[in-house]
Amino acid sequence: MMQHKGKNERTLAANRRGMQSKQKANGLNVVGTDANEDDIRCFTKYTSIPALGSPDEGQLCYTMWISETKWFIKDMRHLLLLKHDRFWRTIMNNPLALESIASFMQNAVPIYLAHRLNSLENKEVAKLYALAHKTVFQIICRLTTPRKSRNTWMDRDHFASIIYEHFIVSVPLIFDFIFVYGRDNRTVSSIVESVVKLQPKYEVDLKLGLQYLINVFASIQGRCESEMHSQNLSEGVLIDLALYVLDCSYNLGSIVAVTSIMRNMCCDVSIEYPISNFYENVVVVLFACIQSANEQSEYLTRLNDARIELLHAFRSIIYVHLDKILQDPANSLLSADKFLGILTECLANNVFVNDYKKHYPIDVDLEILEQAYSSMDKIKLDFIRNAYMASPEEGKNGQKINRRSQPLEKTPMYASDSNETNCRNEAEKAHEVQSHVEYVMDILPHLDPDYVRGVIEHFDCVEKALAVLLEGNADAQIISDSSKDVNDEIVPEDPLDSFYLQTGIDRLNIYDGDEFDVMSKSNVKGTIKKGKGMPGNPKSFKELLDDKRHVNEMRHVYRQYNTLVDVDDDEYDDTFEAMAESESRHIKFAKGARNLVIEESDNDDEAETDDSETESEPHKLAGFDFCENPEIARKRYEERLISKGVKPHAPRETADVRGKPKGQGQDSKVLQNRKNKNEHKASQGNHNRKRGATFKRSRGMIPS
Repeated sequence: MMQHKGKNERTLAANRRGMQSKQKANGLNVVGTDANEDDIRCFTKYTSIPALGSPDEGQLCYTMWISETKWFIKDMRHLLLLKHDRFWRTIMNNPLALESIASFMQNAVPIYLAHRLNSLENKEVAKLYALAHKTVFQIICRLTTPRKSRNTWMDRDHFASIIYEHFIVSVPLIFDFIFVYGRDNRTVSSIVESVVKLQPKYEVDLKLGLQYLINVFASIQGRCESEMHSQNLSEGVLIDLALYVLDCSYNLGSIVAVTSIMRNMCCDVSIEYPISNFYENVVVVLFACIQSANEQSEYLTRLNDARIELLHAFRSIIYVHLDKILQDPANSLLSADKFLGILTECLANNVFVNDYKKHYPIDVDLEILEQAYSSMDKIKLDFIRNAYMASPEEGKNGQKINRRSQPLEKTPMYASDSNETNCRNEAEKAHEVQSHVEYVMDILPHLDPDYVRGVIEHFDCVEKALAVLLEGNADAQIISDSSKDVNDEIVPEDPLDSFYLQTGIDRLNIYDGDEFDVMSKSNVKGTIKKGKGMPGNPKSFKELLDDKRHVNEMRHVYRQYNTLVDVDDDEYDDTFEAMAESESRHIKFAKGARNLVIEESDNDDEAETDDSETESEPHKLAGFDFCENPEIARKRYEERLISKGVKPHAPRETADVRGKPKGQGQDSKVLQNRKNKNEHKASQGNHNRKRGATFKRSRGMIPS
């Protein structure tokens, strides 16, 4: 009985054994016996190989790297030899273990640089790297497998929740694992498929990771466009962009090559057009920039390899639709439409289309669609066939395209020796001239190729030749006769050329330089209307109201009044002056200038004398204001009262009804004021209430 009990306990899943599943303080289920047995080992992180294959490599750097890598391998072997429960407890409780594993994934030698390991002088570097490469792969296999042996295993559901919820196997780790091990190890495919089937949540996360890769393509394209616009790129910046492009291209190529699950995910996120756009606007343009900066750069070959990787990835993704059509034609009409839609969308990228149809049989693919679906839109199918089956020299509109950077070009991109570079043979020079001719023909397709070749060979510089062809100046006459065009036809001299030399104005339409051209002439014939309104008319309603033209018209009439002379003869009637002297000088002054107030002093005799002299003189009346000055009106009212013998009322004192604060007692005067205010409030205040009520009754209304 005891023997059967021990056997059953050994065969139980590790997460179901009471001695191996315990709840920690942080709420995580960890596998282990006791809390004090957690592995607190400090794991060494892997560092990249210093100056891989560069002239700066030194023996001291390699010695330090070898020492650190040996410690790293030792720590990985220690982790690999742990028992099942101890291994998982270390992974979950010691974050340094996963950081050490991730450090190798991040600093491993890329696929496109793996050939340099064998060319190193220190052979021990390659051996240690291969050993570390193998050890980390064994640890990844153990991290993605719930069973170690017959007696040590973990329940699949519990295992799936552990690796997902605790980020033991994450999307970046999967992508790095595919990039490092996916090309030369078939086991990677089964590992990725088992992880996705074990935990379906990884499928959603992996699609988000692919969407992030699409965003990376767009960001690289944006940076390339901004950097290329400045035209001041150094070779170092171009190399950094090239390395970024290589990483993205080989990553995508490894992802689609490892398993069909990843290819289906790529179809779901529609990554096909971003690949073609990235190929056309980043890889090809970057290749041309590096070639113009340094024709001997090794990254030209690397970029051609990246182009082949992108073409292969694109083919692998769209072949998913063809595979569905071949397996089940009756239920794959949607796949056929998607396939044609992808091909139609990619037609905007001429270089990508020409490179793709050279590598893969697009005509065979279209034949499969035509045979599988007889009801397919023939017009759309013929359009795609004609566009992809066009000659390599023409694009979809018959325009010539630039083929100066094709992946299949086998001509040497750079000489292996400096002496051979200085004395290139005639074949290489002819190929270079031909590439320049194709570049110019891509910009100016209407010119004759022989004429363009002659211009390029004469100047030995494609930029200067292109400038001469675009400007059409006197330097072009060195190549051909000025009386003949590119087709040997006699043409007359263009009068616009002489007009440009005389005025410096390039006629862009038939109206440039005529009698109405305000851009070249200050005075033109007629009236040129600019902006709102007609010339001379008010431009706004405010200007219309503020029109002073009638004042200017009558100004000469009023100027004549300046010549009038006031003659005082003997027959002048002084009766009015006698009447005016009887009036108050204040009233008379108010009639003359109503906005002025003069402070007077009755006690000052000299002031009275001056005022009398001033009054005797004729006043020059000022212009009347809109309203009378209230101070003058009040003064006139007081004088009228005084003339009637009525004394003006002094300002009434305000009765104090407020008094002292509450609790301090009030004066009898304050109390009397309050009583008077209460008794007479009907006739005082802001209006006479009794009078108002009487008025309402007289009108037949009811007072409130």
